[in-house]
Amino acid sequence: MRFVFVFLAAGSVALVAPALASEPKAQPVEEQSEAKEPKKICRYVAEIGSRRKTRMCMTVDQWREFNQGE
Repeated sequence: MRFVFVFLAAGSVALVAPALASEPKAQPVEEQSEAKEPKKICRYVAEIGSRRKTRMCMTVDQWREFNQGE
């Protein structure tokens, strides 16, 4: 019984390995040409006069403006 299991496992690996080793498919040109959006950073910000914090997600430039009070 153990021999059958080992034989089936080895056969499965032999069949699946070439499929996993193939090169990844290239993305369509349309997706590559799109401009990437700036990365957003999320932080919890305390509301004035409250203990509650709100999650805010902004870009680096937006966080700089927010921290300068503009």
